[in-house]
Amino acid sequence: MVISQSFVGKEYPVVSYKIGREKLKEFLVAIKADLEKFSELIHPTFSVVFQHEILRNVLFDPDLKLNLSKLVHGEQEFIYYKPVVVGDTINTIARIEKIFQKGAHDFVVLKSTSINQVQEKVLESVWTFVIRGGNDKDFTLQEKIAMKIIGLLPVDPKIKKLQMESLSKLETMADKTIDLGRAQQDLLYFDQNSKDESAMQVFIDKYMPQVYAGASGDFNIIHLDSDFGKSVGLGGNILHGMATMALGANFVVNNLDPKKIKRYRVRFSAPVKPLDTLTYKGKWSEDRKTFSFKAVNQMGQEVLNSGLVEIV
Repeated sequence: MVISQSFVGKEYPVVSYKIGREKLKEFLVAIKADLEKFSELIHPTFSVVFQHEILRNVLFDPDLKLNLSKLVHGEQEFIYYKPVVVGDTINTIARIEKIFQKGAHDFVVLKSTSINQVQEKVLESVWTFVIRGGNDKDFTLQEKIAMKIIGLLPVDPKIKKLQMESLSKLETMADKTIDLGRAQQDLLYFDQNSKDESAMQVFIDKYMPQVYAGASGDFNIIHLDSDFGKSVGLGGNILHGMATMALGANFVVNNLDPKKIKRYRVRFSAPVKPLDTLTYKGKWSEDRKTFSFKAVNQMGQEVLNSGLVEIV
């Protein structure tokens, strides 16, 4: 059915979460972040962990009835008010802010507010979900047939070759060789092109979707099961959009105090697959108050755009 406007303004129960050191470390390892920089302060995207129950309540709301087989994460924005550190207890409440249609797609915008144990507002989050082709429609027979055919096709050898060539180049730049058969293979390279421009390359190891799922609590099957990913036209399992956003935060804070970040926003434009090499490129504004960036894969395809960080 079409999503009713009557759900705009619907609020969901408060969710409470205490920030633990071991869970934070697990998350940092999953997103290849700096363990020392975030030994006490949480990572800019760690809120996905303490808001996971809120998101589950919305996505599986029996009244809202979202068509999860067609739902994707379109955009994400965080607004930071106070630092959150290990030991804090964070209470989060959420409400549906907007429901609208654009072209053939339905959009649901969720806004959540988080406060700490002394009633200080620490974070606002805006989650934009897109139901491709409309919430009231199933995949057409033609779409199902096309996805079935795509699922049966072998991996394009050209794509595989590009993945391996990009990996080899990154290993050379980083002066590091990794084992493709092991999880948690960190391979990153930062490049300061000029005072205002920088870049980061990062390799998505084969098991990063599974590791991130465990750390974040997002066990959507499209991230875990390659056969299922093929069956819905994705060509295999894909990395979480929030993981690519987390990597973007690593890029931004490489030479920046994370406490300076006041706002962080991205738009997810294409799936990221295991064995991809992502290149993040960004530039500071003239007044050095905003940093804009995007990310592309080894084929030059944008996977994340409209990346924007505002600082104090």
